[in-house]
Amino acid sequence: MKKKYKGRMLHVKHQKRNDFTTRLFEQAGISKGMHVLDVGCATGEVSQLVSEMVGTEGEVVGIDASQQMIELAQENNPGSNITYLQQDIYDLLEDLGQFDAIVGRRVLMYLPDPQRALQLLIKHLKPNGIIAFQESDAINGGVGGDRLPHHQEAIQRVWQTVQAEGGDIHIGQKLYDIFLRLGIENPHIEAEAVMQTAEDNDLQWLTEMMIERMRAHHIVDDDFTLDQFKQEMIEEAEMNKAAFIRDMNFGVWGVLE
Repeated sequence: MKKKYKGRMLHVKHQKRNDFTTRLFEQAGISKGMHVLDVGCATGEVSQLVSEMVGTEGEVVGIDASQQMIELAQENNPGSNITYLQQDIYDLLEDLGQFDAIVGRRVLMYLPDPQRALQLLIKHLKPNGIIAFQESDAINGGVGGDRLPHHQEAIQRVWQTVQAEGGDIHIGQKLYDIFLRLGIENPHIEAEAVMQTAEDNDLQWLTEMMIERMRAHHIVDDDFTLDQFKQEMIEEAEMNKAAFIRDMNFGVWGVLE
């Protein structure tokens, strides 16, 4: 049972998390031949996704402030039409170039001044260029999981960690206003609940990936162990076949004339 459960978690993690991103970028107009800047590219997953959308005649530049992330991106998501650069959003190279579109996923929530960052970024956007961002929001996180206290706790630990690191856990609700203040008329915005179930979710994976960060900010006690946590999650899933909202995806895009 345990092996099956973990396998289903990995299916969620790898197969579903790009669905909303793909739809957002398609609606925004990312297409063949475009020159696209991926902001806060991390391990390059979004850069790889965009590279397939723009094709071999297009180009993607992924930037991240962390050299470690850039190296992971180069290793895990290389491409003949992808270039990865270590860059601070608040101190961009003047010769970074001009782009048909600027995109990002879950990066604005970690910035101290997201509007200022976007103002600096759009200097590298061509006239009538597209700007599209996806962010997560804690609104409604955990709704529906009343019979899953361990799952509920896992969700809240993730958000408490992000908040302790200075992240804005409600950035999604602010995207429309931020885009308006950039001078983008009638930005398009949508939101989608990330629905998961007791047996089909990524909370074990997320907790394992974030455990050191949780410990650093005292989100978990000294006696917290991943093995015990995972076992509690598995047992709870076996007893309660409930669905719940993990968080909300917010997507916004517009054209800068």
